[in-house]
Amino acid sequence: MLARAFALVGKVWKRTPNMSASTSPRRRSHLPPQPRHLYHTPAQRDIFSVEQQLLQSNSGGALPRLDCISKQNWSKQPNTGNMENSAHAALDSIRDTVEGSFDQRFATLKSIGEDRVNDDELELLLKKKSAPICYVWCDPSPWMHISEGIIKTLCVNKMVRSGCKVKIIMTDWFARINHNIGGNLNKMQTIGLYNIEMWKAAGMALDRVELVWLSDEINRHADEYWPLAMDISRKTTVHRIKRCYGRRDPFEEFTAADIFYPSLQCATILFQKVDIWLLGMDQHEANLLAREYCKHIKRQNKPIALSHNILPNLLQYPEEEHRRNPLLAIYMEDNEVDISRKIIHAFCPPKLVEGNPCLEYIKYIILPWLGKFEVVRKKEDGGDKMFLSMEELTTDYASGALQPGDVKLALANSLSKILQPVHGHFKSNSEAKNAVEGVKEYYIAK
Repeated sequence: MLARAFALVGKVWKRTPNMSASTSPRRRSHLPPQPRHLYHTPAQRDIFSVEQQLLQSNSGGALPRLDCISKQNWSKQPNTGNMENSAHAALDSIRDTVEGSFDQRFATLKSIGEDRVNDDELELLLKKKSAPICYVWCDPSPWMHISEGIIKTLCVNKMVRSGCKVKIIMTDWFARINHNIGGNLNKMQTIGLYNIEMWKAAGMALDRVELVWLSDEINRHADEYWPLAMDISRKTTVHRIKRCYGRRDPFEEFTAADIFYPSLQCATILFQKVDIWLLGMDQHEANLLAREYCKHIKRQNKPIALSHNILPNLLQYPEEEHRRNPLLAIYMEDNEVDISRKIIHAFCPPKLVEGNPCLEYIKYIILPWLGKFEVVRKKEDGGDKMFLSMEELTTDYASGALQPGDVKLALANSLSKILQPVHGHFKSNSEAKNAVEGVKEYYIAK
């Protein structure tokens, strides 16, 4: 039945006016996430027959009725304990020694993100240092986007595999300007511990990583940090600072803290003894500001920044949606019903490759994590097919040989498979349970 539901959406898509398969709508790269409630027992589906029908019929992102989706208790699900956990398989491979030649190490680090400031600088660094110091930026959050959970895990494990000395810096100190949690540093640290449990559940090589709290670093090196932050502020215009925020919500009030925040981010990047920073695109502008400042004061030892990919929003026109719309993205806390509901609504028009968020999820999550993308179809629809590369998949999709309904169903199943060990960790591990209890007050019920 699930297959029939996805087919229905294909018909709805064909009736949708003013939409060309050859043009990609303008999409924002990121919006603030929707809180989840992992501490509840996840509502799971037993057979998912009706939901599967909805997925396979929803090819273009139409909004079908969701009240018919069955929800069953997790304990009734088939035992999938023997399911392959690709994160742990990848982790086993990095526990030995630094892998490969210089070229392999360079290629591994280079593959982390598409937005690299200077490949020549990275190449020169690796020739000078066999174990460069790499810091990973983390803004603690009571809900974790799948980019922060899965993509960051993949990136950190690559850095470890390349011989880097990796430190994750939890930017808890910035809680003092975060109005959502009242500027409470202790609350932000509690949230940070919850994020660490998420990475542990995902298979990040935390036994090879040092965790650092920014508040401790600033307290120990206040005589370095604050003069640097003030000098950056003095040499930066308000106009340049506002550029760091990109297309900010015009109805969101700008505070004095917002004006000062990029300078604090910039100082954090520069005052640490770091060779490489792993940043998200949220810190991209702060990194550019840091490099401009270094150029202005003629500072030579600029840290290299690698920016990992941030997934696009799932909806067709996210700028028209409420910023807290839970359908915008997949989060680490999402259970199978949540994932299926979001993929049902996802923008995925036939034959459109560019700007297709479902294909982006496959490219940056499914294939790197599982090494394959499995599509299950009836014989008359082409039969089952396993894709091992993005090139092969996009060729089939652009030609129409692979339909949106089949992509959505396979994507929902793959995401559920990846996140299942995370849910299991928070159900069975006492430390993880305590971490969830600590962040309960920051969740907003659906």
